[in-house]
Amino acid sequence: MSRIKRDAGILVLVAILLGLAVYFAFPLSKTNLGLDLQGGLSVILEAQETAKNPVTSSGIDQAVRIIQNRVNRLGVAEPEIQRQGQNKISVQLPGIDNPEQALAVIGKTAVLEFFDVKQFGTPYSSQADALQAAGVSSTDVLPEGKEIVHWTLANGNTADQWFLVTSPPVLTGSALTGASQGYDTNNQPKVDMTFNDAGAKTFEEVTGKMASTEQITGEVQRLAIVLDGEVESAPTVHEQISGGRAEITGKFTLDEARNLALVLQSGALPVELKAVSQTAIGATLGKAALNQALIAGAIGLLLIVVFMIAYYRLLGVVASVALIIYGVLFIGILNGIGVTMTLPGIAGMILTLGMAVDANVLIFARMRDEVANGKTIGPATSAGFRKAFRAVFDCNMTTILTAVILFWAASGGIKGFALTLGVGVALSMFTAVVVTRSMLSLLSGWRVFRHPRALGLHVPHTKAVGPEKGSQT
Repeated sequence: MSRIKRDAGILVLVAILLGLAVYFAFPLSKTNLGLDLQGGLSVILEAQETAKNPVTSSGIDQAVRIIQNRVNRLGVAEPEIQRQGQNKISVQLPGIDNPEQALAVIGKTAVLEFFDVKQFGTPYSSQADALQAAGVSSTDVLPEGKEIVHWTLANGNTADQWFLVTSPPVLTGSALTGASQGYDTNNQPKVDMTFNDAGAKTFEEVTGKMASTEQITGEVQRLAIVLDGEVESAPTVHEQISGGRAEITGKFTLDEARNLALVLQSGALPVELKAVSQTAIGATLGKAALNQALIAGAIGLLLIVVFMIAYYRLLGVVASVALIIYGVLFIGILNGIGVTMTLPGIAGMILTLGMAVDANVLIFARMRDEVANGKTIGPATSAGFRKAFRAVFDCNMTTILTAVILFWAASGGIKGFALTLGVGVALSMFTAVVVTRSMLSLLSGWRVFRHPRALGLHVPHTKAVGPEKGSQT
């Protein structure tokens, strides 16, 4: 009686866990899907070594944090951003509608500088001429203290020109405390900026000096706002500007102004990043992959159930019920801990479906041996579970250890596969050993569960074959 009470208590606990799992598992739309299932952007960014921005380990770590900040402001759900190797960053952005725009935002260097236009010096008609004046062949090898600035006709210049600037900017983006998209007096998009105390003081001094120069000389004074070597705007300065505020105006679209503000908010990247691998997956393709994975899982589950019932009859029915309990608990656990499901993760789930009944097959085979040795169903069940447990435990633990090593050493999709494999195998051992045994213990009082043939435990008797007639012995 105590064993029956214990098994009943176990099944009550399982029922409670099953209820919680159903709450988290359904509807399935609550499951977080990776970009390979819902579409999105996968990109590998590689840091580029330059004279101005050498690649360092701390610089890569800082770049990861800045990209994470930018992605969060983009509103991407469940992004995965992590360092890969010495100088690469892996960015996974599920659900992105415009991958090109997102890539432009997350990888933008965003070096913001303010120059008095008088600092520009001699204009050049091409970048090659400006580089020749600097004595180098590429902007990547410009010596420290020199910079090439491009000022286009579209942004208020008389013609497209390049300048070799050798003096430091009067102010940089490091003095910013905030940036936001707004509208100018002509209702055109602009970017409003706010400086910290030191930046506000410097900006006030610079604009005050420029305004005084205009009053004395009568010459127009312009302050160039340069972003990544491009003059975005060059407003004239007629008076001292206090209060720590400035704005960038130009021929911005609304999205361009918003993205620029977003980049300025998160700060400049400490290293230059280049996309060396880029994969954009459409929502339609992701949905097709999800449907195919679900169909494969359903077919696998159906085949397992059919095989178990056909071979083990009522024991197969019990194992199938335990398998369904396992599936609901599995999905509930994954949703409860917020796992992002990917195709490799689903592959791990489908693999554990077969492994979930593997333990039952071992146990039922031992039970059949015990019945063949003359034991009744009750003792055969106890002996079967007891003798098969060691093999079940060893097999599952080796798989769990493999999954742990994979999860620790791998990244991306392989890590998702390892997680679902490890959780699935641990849970399958629980349902196969504990849940199945408790169900059989409570069902043992039914008459039909006392017949070996109904349970698929009967051993066919083979008729002894004697010598044929006329044969010599």
